[in-house]
Amino acid sequence: METLEPKHSVLPLTGAAAADATLTGGKGANLARLIDAGLPVPDGFCVTTAVYDRLVADAEIEALIADLEDVDPTATGRQRALAGELRDRLRERPLPADVREAIADAVDDDAVYVARSSATAEDLPSASFAGQHETELELEGLEAVLDAVSACMASLFTDRAVAYRATNDVPHGDVSMAVVVQRMVDADASGVLFTADPTSGRRTVASIDAAAGLGESVVSGTVTADNVRVDRESGEILEYRVGDRDESNDGRSGDSHRGRVLSDEQVTTLVSYADAIERLFDTPQDVEWSVADGRLWVLQSRPITTLFPVPSPPPDDDALHVYYSFNHRQGMTESMPPLVADHWRRVTATTLGRVVGYDLPTGPVSTTAGGIVYMDVTPLVRSDRLSARLFASLEEVDRAAIPPLEEVRERRGDELADISLLRGVSPTRTLSTAGRLLPAVGRSIRAIVRGLVSRSYEGVPRRSREWADRLAERLIRGVRGGETHRDRIRILLETYEEIAFEGVTQAFKLWNVYVYRAALKRLCPGADEEFEALGRGLRENVTTAMMLELGDVTDVARDHPAVEQALSDGRDLEEIREVEGGEAFVAAFEDFLDEYGFRAPAEIEFSRPRYREDPSPLLETVRASLETGERGDHRRRVDRLEAEAEAAIERLERRAAQAAFGSIRRRLVRPFAARYRSYLSMRETPKYALSQLLDETRRQVLAAGEHLEREGGLDDAADVWLYDFDELLSALASPAEPIDVDLDARRAEHRRNRQLRAPRVIASDGEIPRGAAADTDVDGLVGTPTSDGIAEGVACVVHDPGNATLERGEILVAPHTDPGWTPLFLNAAGLVTDVGGVMTHGSLVAREYGIPSVVAAEATREIDTGDRIRVDGTRGVVEFLEDG
Repeated sequence: METLEPKHSVLPLTGAAAADATLTGGKGANLARLIDAGLPVPDGFCVTTAVYDRLVADAEIEALIADLEDVDPTATGRQRALAGELRDRLRERPLPADVREAIADAVDDDAVYVARSSATAEDLPSASFAGQHETELELEGLEAVLDAVSACMASLFTDRAVAYRATNDVPHGDVSMAVVVQRMVDADASGVLFTADPTSGRRTVASIDAAAGLGESVVSGTVTADNVRVDRESGEILEYRVGDRDESNDGRSGDSHRGRVLSDEQVTTLVSYADAIERLFDTPQDVEWSVADGRLWVLQSRPITTLFPVPSPPPDDDALHVYYSFNHRQGMTESMPPLVADHWRRVTATTLGRVVGYDLPTGPVSTTAGGIVYMDVTPLVRSDRLSARLFASLEEVDRAAIPPLEEVRERRGDELADISLLRGVSPTRTLSTAGRLLPAVGRSIRAIVRGLVSRSYEGVPRRSREWADRLAERLIRGVRGGETHRDRIRILLETYEEIAFEGVTQAFKLWNVYVYRAALKRLCPGADEEFEALGRGLRENVTTAMMLELGDVTDVARDHPAVEQALSDGRDLEEIREVEGGEAFVAAFEDFLDEYGFRAPAEIEFSRPRYREDPSPLLETVRASLETGERGDHRRRVDRLEAEAEAAIERLERRAAQAAFGSIRRRLVRPFAARYRSYLSMRETPKYALSQLLDETRRQVLAAGEHLEREGGLDDAADVWLYDFDELLSALASPAEPIDVDLDARRAEHRRNRQLRAPRVIASDGEIPRGAAADTDVDGLVGTPTSDGIAEGVACVVHDPGNATLERGEILVAPHTDPGWTPLFLNAAGLVTDVGGVMTHGSLVAREYGIPSVVAAEATREIDTGDRIRVDGTRGVVEFLEDG
């Protein structure tokens, strides 16, 4: 074949020009690189994007593309109609004469060809577009090839490709199409090879699907292919499972196993090719291949976009490490943008590390993957003693994390890095920290003793909240004292070490909770129902107080029918202000925002607006409460829970009186229970203080972004979230000069991360252990019981509380909850979450508010809005009910 210059519309797959994806698209450029690397790729040529550009250079086609760009992605009917019209117009456009001539020169009349679409937004690390465009097989003769090229060009606008681009925020007008034409391999066997195990995510295991004949049957799933799993490090065939037969072996019997598509030698060769391809593209690959007359051919290769990323930075040894998700522990499982993920990596790895005495740059290793922060728990999982403690602690906060960690320990324990939990500990820093903490420990012990003989405990919730407000005010004042944006960001980062230390000292006061709970359980053993009641109706808890005050705001609206109507009509605050009674309602609402406007759904993800910025979720909660509730419902509910707690105390007194030394036991129950409830009310105040600092962090980051935009360092202030903090500080040092960061790549990566489902547990080689599945015969879900009681109702699945409404009596089903979700609890009859445990926020609030709750993995996938379900918070079961 004649070698053509890049200016031509048809290029051979050999040569540097063919590796330019702007000319040959993602698929064509990848094939050109494979050929250049010496891999066996069938001969072919590429009809370049220059041809597509000539085809769409038509006023009507350009207008249709512009119209398609303006269509809302949810308007699928209009989207499909425009896409169909575009395909028809492109098919009607003849290929230019010079292009037809160049293709004719490249085609051998005696050969059979395949034509594959190759879009410029195809086979990318962030979006593969696999199967979105057309492939034409068994093309004989020039006319068949020309027709296939036109069909592939038009397939840029298949319904599925258009929808895929809209989902991935890829503008239709920014994409072009090339077509790869290759000699077709008359395959004896074909298939796909993943250089990472697509099921487990393990990067050191290759997975091959193989079937006789052409590879389309494997890709389309019309046959059950052989599956081969290979350890890429040792070359060992771990498993060879024959398709359409209930047979398998461990791979060591070689070719003697009848019915296998591939020999051991072919498997080894395929894996060696795949290793070379992965090294070439520096990312796990999905490779299509064929075997013809004993020779292996590579047909195409694209990145695997469905794998969850490997934690980065990787460990500094060659051993296996296992990580647990900080996000799941905090009940926030969505991917965070780079700046927010970097913040929490710093807090968990360095800030908290220094507080407890670590003196390495990373402290106890913390890493990120897919916008999620992961903690290295390898030394805990490896140790018999420490793993038992880890699993015991997870029982209360995230029971679902235990099975995958146990699986790693049992199946791969010998591979785990032999590292000590004490690595990086600085004796000097540890002694210094202990010296700072000893006074707080002493004060806590004195408080316990003093509380036994005085009524000092009664003011604990109030004093705790005052402490939180004072601390947050002082820290925020210090941040705002910085002279420049850069100074304020730097001070802000240093501030988190102080709030972490103060949080630790405040936590010592919660020892009272454990002391009095242990004493009560000793006085009244076996009274689980009563202890559950003691944890309810804590009106001085900052979260319960927030719900009560929002309920009071709702009652202001109830006093004014015009306000009720305005809320029902979906009017905003300024519009509501104009109606009769609107001033009173808006004043009450703004007072609430003054008190709690720093809070928000998913609070640790501080790139999201706070209630002060977007009060619409609160207004929706008020509206829903108006439609289904009555005046004072919220306070009557807490009154009822307080009465139930009082009844529980009386039952405990009677139980204690019946035991040995009953008179003494009975007299101790009430004062211990009062102290237990009082100290229990303060447990969320450290997070209350932290939330105020997170709000200030958001303010300062946004201000820094706006400053960079004004000075020219950023085109869009919102792109500040794509930096990490070191990069942000560098940018602020020279705000007029953009720093060397590929923001487009960061943006695409974050968009992709948001589409992935983050695992609780992941290994350093990318494996995602699942753990043993729970055995159950229940028609529903079995999870962790986190708040007693039973509720039946219609499920309302909420992923974003910012635009959600929950009607009274509905069951809230959510991936997680934090204090920002609290307004929805006003109307909820029950709660089901994907993640959490007995001591996580949603469960605590559910218990305090007297609604049953269950944590059930995959709840938001298994339950649909409108399903009638029963939530049994005592057994930890969610059952599906018949309609009606």
